[in-house]
Amino acid sequence: MTIVTPCPRPEDLYFYLEGELGPYDAAKLEEHIEGCDACREALAERRRLHEAFVSLPPFEVPEGFARSVMESLPEPEKRPLAWLAPLVTAAAALGVGLIGFNLFTGLSVFDILVALNGFFGQAVAQVTPAAVKAIKVAGIVLKVAGDILVAALSGLTTVIRLLGPQGALAIGLLVLLVTLAVIGARRFLNQGEQS
Repeated sequence: MTIVTPCPRPEDLYFYLEGELGPYDAAKLEEHIEGCDACREALAERRRLHEAFVSLPPFEVPEGFARSVMESLPEPEKRPLAWLAPLVTAAAALGVGLIGFNLFTGLSVFDILVALNGFFGQAVAQVTPAAVKAIKVAGIVLKVAGDILVAALSGLTTVIRLLGPQGALAIGLLVLLVTLAVIGARRFLNQGEQS
């Protein structure tokens, strides 16, 4: 009884011709092609194309090609002082806001600026030490976490290299089984508490 394998993807045929398929995949593809006329014809067609491409002389870009392409591009449209409109709008909005605040409160612009300076000065004085400490702690935590992650990955790659692919698969299955057992035990205990 022969096992029917699905037809390979078109790009796999190119990888095969380029010698980029692994030995297992190449043998599997060759075995499939022996029994599949359509894939055999597709491989022969791609082989002819591949040989034609390989036989072509290397293509050299003419001198000044990039410059000629850049010169043929249209000039971007220039808008003079496009940045000025948003700046004028923001200044006008600030002026209207300050005039309105002055009319409602009776405070001058100078009084407003002094009050804002005092408020922001106090806020910065209170927040800055805590922010500096938080940044230092975050830096230390990130460095320690990075070191732990690097050590764990290094240890894991060493274990996988020692055990080979089958050992790594066995470890993965063991971790999966332990995880499922813990989840099942938690559900079992939760059901016992609910009843």
